[in-house]
Amino acid sequence: MLTPPRRKPITLAAALFCAGGLLSAPVMAQQSDSTNATQSAAGDDDAVKLAPVLVEGTFVGPIENTAGTARQLTDEDLDRLRPVTLQEALRAVPGLRIIDDDIAGRRSGIGLRGAPSRRSRKVLLLEDGVPINASPYLDSSAHYTPPFQRLENVEVLQGTGHVIYGPLNNHGIINFRSLSPTATPQSKFEVGYGNDDNFQRHVSHTRTIGDFGIALAYSGANADGAFDVEKSRFDDFYGEIEYRINDRHSLEFSATHLRERSNYDESNLTPVEYALAPRRKLGRFGQEFNTIGVNFSKYDLKHQFNGSGITVSSRVYATRTDRARFTVDPEEISVDALPDFEYEDPEYQFIPGVSGVMVSRARLYENYGAESRAVVNFTTGSIGHEVSFGVQGTRSLFDDGREFGDVGEVISIGNRGSNFGENELAAARLDKYQATAIAGYIQNAVQVGDFQITPGVRIEHYTQHRERRFTGSEFEFDGEQDDRLLALPSLALLYTGFDKTQVFANVARGYTPAFARSADEFPLKPETGINSQIGFRTRLAPGLSADAAAFYNVIYDTVVQLPYTVDDANIVVNSADSRSVGFDLGLNYESPSLPGTGVSAFSSLSYSYARSTFTEGGEIDGNRVPETPLHAGSLTVGLKGGQLWTASLTVNHFGSYFSDLLNTRDLTLANEDREPVQPGDSVEIREVVVLGRVPSNTLLSARIGFTVPWVGPKTELWVTGRNLTDKTYIVDIENGIRPGAARTVIGGVTIRF
Repeated sequence: MLTPPRRKPITLAAALFCAGGLLSAPVMAQQSDSTNATQSAAGDDDAVKLAPVLVEGTFVGPIENTAGTARQLTDEDLDRLRPVTLQEALRAVPGLRIIDDDIAGRRSGIGLRGAPSRRSRKVLLLEDGVPINASPYLDSSAHYTPPFQRLENVEVLQGTGHVIYGPLNNHGIINFRSLSPTATPQSKFEVGYGNDDNFQRHVSHTRTIGDFGIALAYSGANADGAFDVEKSRFDDFYGEIEYRINDRHSLEFSATHLRERSNYDESNLTPVEYALAPRRKLGRFGQEFNTIGVNFSKYDLKHQFNGSGITVSSRVYATRTDRARFTVDPEEISVDALPDFEYEDPEYQFIPGVSGVMVSRARLYENYGAESRAVVNFTTGSIGHEVSFGVQGTRSLFDDGREFGDVGEVISIGNRGSNFGENELAAARLDKYQATAIAGYIQNAVQVGDFQITPGVRIEHYTQHRERRFTGSEFEFDGEQDDRLLALPSLALLYTGFDKTQVFANVARGYTPAFARSADEFPLKPETGINSQIGFRTRLAPGLSADAAAFYNVIYDTVVQLPYTVDDANIVVNSADSRSVGFDLGLNYESPSLPGTGVSAFSSLSYSYARSTFTEGGEIDGNRVPETPLHAGSLTVGLKGGQLWTASLTVNHFGSYFSDLLNTRDLTLANEDREPVQPGDSVEIREVVVLGRVPSNTLLSARIGFTVPWVGPKTELWVTGRNLTDKTYIVDIENGIRPGAARTVIGGVTIRF
């Protein structure tokens, strides 16, 4: 049996970290200049943030110097939008498509352009430069995103960055930037209460003491869910310490821990149940006992060297995601009886202490990584060069287990069950996966007059290994492994000769590793793509800016996860080749203050159009790729009374999309063979199969804030609300129909001192 060694992350990390004197992070080419400028400004403005001690951003220099679509949500934007969750705020970024099936926004649902949104499986998510997808090379689902209260900004690259960042780089890259130390002490306290038991809290402190800088934050939230049996709670802790060794060397260490305990499951409604009671799960099959527990931890140690014309950065990091879900397993019920439940075998009805069984889906992800990056600046005659190069290594371990309770036993993250096959209703299993990856890249931004031409290439080699075994004597797989070597070339062009306008174009190859967790058999086939775009950024007038890009992406062996599970396993297929054609547009305007009033107006528009269709022959030729709406957009308009008050209104639109490869139009209850159920049939109700077209939705949100001028610290009273018309709409049909969040209104206070 093929059983390669499982635990060698420290050796790999140490080897790459020792290469830190050679390589570095590719962010600010003018890091030394920006550091000096920030330090000199610190004496004039006590609130100024320290320049980053370490290179941890996504953008290669300022956005204006990026040869591709690059956007940011700053902390000022987040304060102005004052979202209920981070996912709500991300709708303001053109090109992003958000499926928000989690009331607290912990389980990420972000799509970029033509990428499906569910669990952000095709988007590389970074927190301060560290990947936070559960396992980028094995199972890229995202079960964690940082709370917006402790973020300085969110950086988004679309259709660019393929050389520097990978994997999951076909469609786009998002980096969440956490709080960093400030030159003088800055503290923030925030608390908010609302309907449906919403309770939000946050406290943070940043400062510098001599050569040391610190940033500390706690954020948490409680809320009822979209269904009557759902409740959510999370607590997030973050800390960072920076040490400026001297003018050239610096160190930084950060740690994050999030703990979530929620009554939540993914067994959703049949069409007839949704039509009669769209938010009711109580009384179905004991779903009030279903829970999820998530423990996420991230540790990151970085060193940076700033020399003359060179920046060198190295880091080692580790992430650990313990995600366990516990559900009642009712087996099959009669379709004819719906919405009432008629069990095919009454023994499966869950009555605590009496009958029925609960089952877990316990997943443990561990990732260990090391990287070294460098940026070197030099000139040859009148031609400028900015050469970025680096090497990265990753070791990933993933255990996917099924644990069963005893008859009538309620299991949870505190009691994971101990009955391994002692009765006919229980049989445990464990799937083990591991991946090892090493990547190197180089690119050269060549500046010739007003033109910047950037050729580059990334080389990735990775292995995926699976060993599936059961508690009995049967081994379904005796060990399987896949090796891949990929070259990802890129070419980008940027023209800056126009006044206040940049024009860019690029073409690059990207890829998404196959989802090993859901694969029927090896070898696995990654999704690869040729991604191209052309666009511009401009300032049309004082206070008015715009950016837009048109894109054309050709995707080979498109990876698609279907909206149901069979025998406890998600169904993921390399369905066919596809292409995505579209454009995204962003407009922002802020008016001057009206004379004598101090009142100004502001507005922002984000819009994206993407048509993603299959291009191979056969029955799905020309069909839309599942979970890819044609249209998505957001419009915010507001007024601001100087530094005293703000008020704004937002309209969000998310277009309709198909859930399955055949583009079934009507919402249809089906069996595990994806055939419509007939009278007399039974269905697996915990993993119900619903196919069809998810209708579009347009939602209204608003917020208002007032700064209390007579209080010493800066104190703001605020009210925010989402889905203000209390519209009932479908957000997803994964394992049945799930409604979106009901009307939510939260009021609170924020104190800064």
